[in-house]
Amino acid sequence: MSVVTLSIVATVFYTIATAFQYAVYEGKTPQRPHLAGAIGFLAVAAHAVSVWLLSSTSLGADFGFFKIISIISLFLSALVVSFAYIKPVHNLKLLIYPIAIVTVIAAVSFKGPTQVVEPWHVGLMAHITLSVIAYSVFSLAGLQALLLYAQNRQLKSHMTGRLVKALPPLQTTEDILFEMIWTGLILLTLAIGTGSFFVEDLFAQHLVHKTALSILSWLIFALLAIGRNLWGWRGLLAARLTIGGCLLLALGFLGSKIALEFIIHPKI
Repeated sequence: MSVVTLSIVATVFYTIATAFQYAVYEGKTPQRPHLAGAIGFLAVAAHAVSVWLLSSTSLGADFGFFKIISIISLFLSALVVSFAYIKPVHNLKLLIYPIAIVTVIAAVSFKGPTQVVEPWHVGLMAHITLSVIAYSVFSLAGLQALLLYAQNRQLKSHMTGRLVKALPPLQTTEDILFEMIWTGLILLTLAIGTGSFFVEDLFAQHLVHKTALSILSWLIFALLAIGRNLWGWRGLLAARLTIGGCLLLALGFLGSKIALEFIIHPKI
């Protein structure tokens, strides 16, 4: 299949999966984990092959902006499909699948700048891979924090709308959030560690903002994890800190990429 065909297939399955989950959210159909998982897997599989073909070049892997956002949404989708078998995170699909649809279309529609990494740069590839997975996990945590925030506010206001009924108990939502944070924190630690070894001068002018914001977000997530264990931080505080840390990470990861590739020295 061509890249365009695979992208269309991925978009169709993501759309079907979104519609199915929305019907569950509205109470029109019961949750069918195996059916939802199968549809999600087909979408992820088509997405994975399309982004692989798009990012593979004769010189190495292209991690240009449109490719990298598609790769991130691929990891996000794969994570939520996998987690949904063991954790009640089905409603995150309503946020993640539409993002995946947009990035799949963008990746196949816009060439954009290129950023090719040669395959023999194993250390740099490991750093990029860990960074993308860490960012994906924290993006998932950020979306989970948004649900936690909304759930917490509705419960404090004694509201029992569709969202409260669709989500698991508040304690479960919080526990899942902190599992994501701990996982992301480990991955981000490894990403920063490999970057210090394999990236030439992390604090060079074109990398200093990305490095500083990544470290600052790491400190926020580490403080949140410690605060949870020592002082019982939870609820709205945990949600706000998570969202803040995720925004800083996004600004460092994607913001610096946009600045470098589209503003400072674009390479088309």
